[in-house]
Amino acid sequence: MPVIYLIRHGQASFGAENYDALSDNGWEQSRILGRHLSEQDLGAPQAVCGSLRRHRETAEATLEQMALPKEWQTDHGFDEYDHKSLLHVHWPESADHQALSAWLAEQPNPRRAFQARFEEALQRWQRNEDDYKETWPAFRERVLASLYSLANGLERGDSVLVFTSGGAISVAIQHLLELADDALITFNRGLVNTSVTRLLVNAGRLRLATLNEHLHLRGELLTYR
Repeated sequence: MPVIYLIRHGQASFGAENYDALSDNGWEQSRILGRHLSEQDLGAPQAVCGSLRRHRETAEATLEQMALPKEWQTDHGFDEYDHKSLLHVHWPESADHQALSAWLAEQPNPRRAFQARFEEALQRWQRNEDDYKETWPAFRERVLASLYSLANGLERGDSVLVFTSGGAISVAIQHLLELADDALITFNRGLVNTSVTRLLVNAGRLRLATLNEHLHLRGELLTYR
């Protein structure tokens, strides 16, 4: 039975000018994931990657540790929603990196404070209260279109590593478990960097086998953003 492994990217550079680059932790998480997957007898899996830098860097480090060619098919359907655009609509001040950095420095727990603001922006997006470059239904549709297109092209015994983001993985989970839209936020909050969510494919149908596997991580390497 074909298997799709949805892999959330390694930790990005939270608070930096370029969020999309992996942090040092993110690179190490990705290398550890690669060593872990190399012990799982996956054969020679295909690789599919969203187009974002954090996707590509996670793929590069993981595949290198698996002794596989650092080659993949790029599929924009697995790209994350534009979190900066959503934040700017809800919280215009976040567009100013200097002002955002200063605000974060004032918070007792910067990551938690940012997460709260970010989830407010996601809720507003899902309610379609403003004009967005990509609406919530459009995002959901493109992720699922790429996922099912991939699944329909697989044959018995195939496996695919898909390097993507928490939002795209959460869409797949929400869809397969037939949950309400707010499940996006619930799962997106809890997905660990470089976690693995396994989907089984049967005649084009998808079944969720495991969710948010991250036993390869511990201590400070277990991160959520």
